[in-house]
Amino acid sequence: LKCRLYSSAWSRPRQVTMPTRCADSSQTVTADRFPIAESLFQEPCLQPYIHNCEVTIVEGRHTYRFRVFFKRHCRLRPNPLLSRDDSEFRGDAVVMRVGTRSVVNMRPRDAALADYMMPWLVMS
Repeated sequence: LKCRLYSSAWSRPRQVTMPTRCADSSQTVTADRFPIAESLFQEPCLQPYIHNCEVTIVEGRHTYRFRVFFKRHCRLRPNPLLSRDDSEFRGDAVVMRVGTRSVVNMRPRDAALADYMMPWLVMS
């Protein structure tokens, strides 16, 4: 599924494909999907743990739900995409859109919302 990756190795966020595992392999279209976030993050030996949280953005009558996966550790590389003058984020993050049952493909508007959301999320 398409997601938005904020890698410490890149100068801008990118739309990438995250592998997922389906709960019921016979019904891949309607089955719940479980993302394999480990495949996108760097330095698995230094920080093997991946955190996640769900974020909801309300814009007028529209509600957008995202799941954010991230690695954060003092020995990981600084991430210029998520760091600010007063705070430094060390690690990577990836954003996926949440549908009615599980994660789904991101649309172009979702990428813009993720870019808006991530600096606010990192500062809190």
